Amino acid sequence: MKNKDFAIAYLKAVEKKHKNYFDSAKLSIIKCVEIKGESLVSVHVINDAIPTDIRYDIEEMFWRD
Repeated sequence: MKNKDFAIAYLKAVEKKHKNYFDSAKLSIIKCVEIKGESLVSVHVINDAIPTDIRYDIEEMFWRD
């Protein structure tokens, strides 16, 4: 599995975890982020309406020092 595929799978798991929010907002998590790269992937939240807890779940995975 490429890193981009892993990133997408992780994002879909986050969407499933927060299903109520995404269903009520009629959003897909993939439409709320920008994925850059193929093997070295970075994910950036581009939808400012994403709640803090969901943003944290995404940033915690992809913004490690």
